Amino acid sequence: MPVPPMVSENPSSVGPSSILGKPARRVPSNKKNMRIHGSFVRAPSKAAVHQYWPKLQAGLKSYYLANFMAAVVLFDAYCTCVDIDATAAGMEPPQLLSILSDCCLVAYTLELAALLTVFGFKPLIGDWMIVVDALIIACGWAEILIASLASGRFAFRTAVLRALRLVRIFRLMRLLKKIRLLRELYKLVMMMATCFRTLLWSFLLCFLVMTVWAMLMVETVSPLVKDMSLNHGVFDNCAQCTRAVSSVMDANLLLFKTVIAGDSWGEVAVPVIQAYPATAFIFVGSLLTLVFGVLNLIVAVVVDTFADARLNDVQTLAEEMEDEIEFDRMSLEKIFARIDEDGSGELSLPELIEGARKDADFQSRLRVMDIDEQDLEQLFHMIDQDQSGTIEVSEFIGPLSRWAHDSKTAPRFIKYNMIQAMHLQEDLYELSLGAFRQLAAKIEELSTQVQAGQTKEKTN
Repeated sequence: MPVPPMVSENPSSVGPSSILGKPARRVPSNKKNMRIHGSFVRAPSKAAVHQYWPKLQAGLKSYYLANFMAAVVLFDAYCTCVDIDATAAGMEPPQLLSILSDCCLVAYTLELAALLTVFGFKPLIGDWMIVVDALIIACGWAEILIASLASGRFAFRTAVLRALRLVRIFRLMRLLKKIRLLRELYKLVMMMATCFRTLLWSFLLCFLVMTVWAMLMVETVSPLVKDMSLNHGVFDNCAQCTRAVSSVMDANLLLFKTVIAGDSWGEVAVPVIQAYPATAFIFVGSLLTLVFGVLNLIVAVVVDTFADARLNDVQTLAEEMEDEIEFDRMSLEKIFARIDEDGSGELSLPELIEGARKDADFQSRLRVMDIDEQDLEQLFHMIDQDQSGTIEVSEFIGPLSRWAHDSKTAPRFIKYNMIQAMHLQEDLYELSLGAFRQLAAKIEELSTQVQAGQTKEKTN
């Protein structure tokens, strides 16, 4: 009598080969553990181990502190302007403003000390803005120290040392980064700081081109100007006009004044061109070369340099994206509060559909994500992570805050449908496995009965 194959009691833990007596190799995964979105990877902070340090970190990064320190910097700049005006007028600056300016320096020092204490020295030393900030504070204390020594033994206080206060206003560069309303101003400042070396090379190129035209002007135009001044008395009332083309550096100054600065171009050029039309090649050529050539080229190179630097500055891009996502989360919270009319803190599918029909901001967001009314039900099931039939604030904000800013909406729907198809395939596999198990049991039962009948017939 043949022995029936071993069949497992749990059909979900065996594969097709188990019917033939071979060991199973596949265990289906948990179908409910399905997520199609997640958060960005973040490094754990060592300072978060301390109980109060996360709050200190949030306070030092807050917009309120940034706005307060920006107001302190502007007030310090006002005190410095009053001090400079009083010194220029030969008067003693107000003592109260000097004390308040020193208090501003103390505030800068406390802020920097708090940053170094909470975030650590190594992470901040790599930020060039923090380094510049430390140098500015050091200049402020150096100015106070030298001023105190000057009032004693040395009895001098030079204008250069007083000008160290002017450096403090550069602290606004770091603060502008945290103030959303001044983000465009921060980009302008960063563009100037990033392209400073490019500007230096551009000025050198402009000076070289001007020098070439200046040499040509001295060689050809200078004799003509002297002849017009001596024989015709054209430039008798303008001694500077005759001197303007007498040397290369004077000709450079003339080109810079007339072409780049745009000051009195025709004072020298028009009389010379009227007397000697061939000289228009030099005057007009220098104008076209410098204005429409070199200066526009400088603008193009500066913009290209800043664009490259911005693409490579992944840290700043990540911070800007984080700020945009945080601002977007606040908008989504307001949308959720408007849709949740009963104030339960949860949204059902009918409430979500009704909110999409009434709320204009939610309609615009769904339109940007290319989600129509037919896809809304599928979206509901996609963001309902716990499969509870309702979505909470975190489930509503998490996916929508990211999907509206990238082009992954369609791939996410495809991924969700593929996961659903895989789960249906697993269900079909389990049903087929159970049916095969029952079929195998029936076949073995029939085989046993047939063999028993044959044995009984042979016995009779």
